[in-house]
Amino acid sequence: MTNVEFFHYLLLLICGASALTWLAERIAIPPAVVLLFGGCVIALAGRRVPQTDPALLLAAIMPPLLMSSAFYTAWKEFRDGLGTIVSLVLGAVTFTTVAVALTVHAFNPALPWAACFTLGAIVSPPDAVAAKAILQRYPLPARLVAVLEGESLVNDASGLLLYQMAVSAALAATITWRSGTALFVTLMLVGVAVGLLCGQAMCWVLPRLREPMLGIVVTFVMAWASYGIADALGGSGVLSVVTCGLVLGIRQHRVFSADLRIKAKGTWQAVVFVLDALVFIMIGLALHEILVRVNHESALVLAGLRVALPATAAAIVARLVWVLAVIWLPGRLRARRTGRPAWSFAEALVMGWAGMRGVVSLAAALALPESFPGRDLIVFSTFVLIIATLVVQGGSLAPLIRWLRLRPAARHTMSEHEARAHSFGAALAVLNAPGKRLPQIPGDKRERLIAEYRARVSANQDAHLTGAPRIEDRAQLLRVELDLVGVTRNALLDLHRHGRVDDAVLHRLESELDFEEMRLVRLLEP
Repeated sequence: MTNVEFFHYLLLLICGASALTWLAERIAIPPAVVLLFGGCVIALAGRRVPQTDPALLLAAIMPPLLMSSAFYTAWKEFRDGLGTIVSLVLGAVTFTTVAVALTVHAFNPALPWAACFTLGAIVSPPDAVAAKAILQRYPLPARLVAVLEGESLVNDASGLLLYQMAVSAALAATITWRSGTALFVTLMLVGVAVGLLCGQAMCWVLPRLREPMLGIVVTFVMAWASYGIADALGGSGVLSVVTCGLVLGIRQHRVFSADLRIKAKGTWQAVVFVLDALVFIMIGLALHEILVRVNHESALVLAGLRVALPATAAAIVARLVWVLAVIWLPGRLRARRTGRPAWSFAEALVMGWAGMRGVVSLAAALALPESFPGRDLIVFSTFVLIIATLVVQGGSLAPLIRWLRLRPAARHTMSEHEARAHSFGAALAVLNAPGKRLPQIPGDKRERLIAEYRARVSANQDAHLTGAPRIEDRAQLLRVELDLVGVTRNALLDLHRHGRVDDAVLHRLESELDFEEMRLVRLLEP
């Protein structure tokens, strides 16, 4: 396949991913599941499926997805749930690795222990992309989402350490607990340090760029740069990107201009959608390589299922056992003594069930050397396990959440209307007491501004205090304003059509109307 043919193939994949995502929304199935099956169908029907380098997949596609997930992580909930995240990252990953290895070896005694532990290490950490793709569709408590996404973002170090130790043992390389600990610390410290430096560099550079497009390019470049630099220095590229994204997400409100924030959000949403869809299609396309192996060795399927099915069951059960026995039960016991809120059983059950695996596990399996013992079985088993967790766990999350009646926790902070009234009130206070903070303006213009901000404060206070009836009244006015924006836009287009307004004026005024329409649509959102 030539480079041009590969480019056309990639375009067809993107078009297919868009169509499958639209279909998934129409039939109320997680898009990740539909995309996965779409990739499998292409792998089964296609004769010319390009082989993908797993290292390229991780280095090219994963950094923007990780940066986006980290950027929008709720920092407060992430920090409050750090103890649980550490328990999952260190304890659950290790426990799952051991459980999978013991179970697989029990059903397949001929398979070397090193191969069993390698498979366990490959499938033990949940995947950040898979977790984000599935969880963002369901209204869950904020702290639960933060823990699940936070775990999947930072469990790379522990999973990679166990993976490297198992591979070294299988290839007769010498590795001790001391060298393993040093490797783990290096992965974490170098990854976090590089991420912090890259994040701080972005916080310094972005405010000094006047052109928003340059700022957007810098955010993408830094996602790949932070991954590549950390990887070249022997650290965790995933941890580096995540740390960089967290730093930028925490400081975005001071670093990003309004123009950059609006344009960057739209650009990143489009790119992340394409990459997200390609990830799950490429997981399905990996079936092509497996089928090639099967054609050469027909017994691979039965042998692979004897490995894959016990591994899948062990991975799912081990995570549930760890969450319930190590996180939920001790937390309930501590809550009785200290009175501090603990995880509910419903939250713990969803936490244990939401352990989807994805592209990181597949890339690790495909990266095994050709001479690795049991490589074909490991790749096949990893693929089956990914399919099972995405389809079974990801597809059943919505019914499970509905059955458990799990909803976001009650709000203990200001409502949106209350916060908006308070924010507008601060501006109104400055208008009522003009000084050095505002330039001097004629009294009639200041009174007009005061009247406008009083109306904004009053509308939001009424909506907060009087509830649904007042909110509906306000919504009716907003819908009228939205219709008037449409009337204004049509009048502007008529002027341009008759040659009375040039293109420059048209684009400028249309941009203002776009922002006004976005504001009204946002205010009308429930």
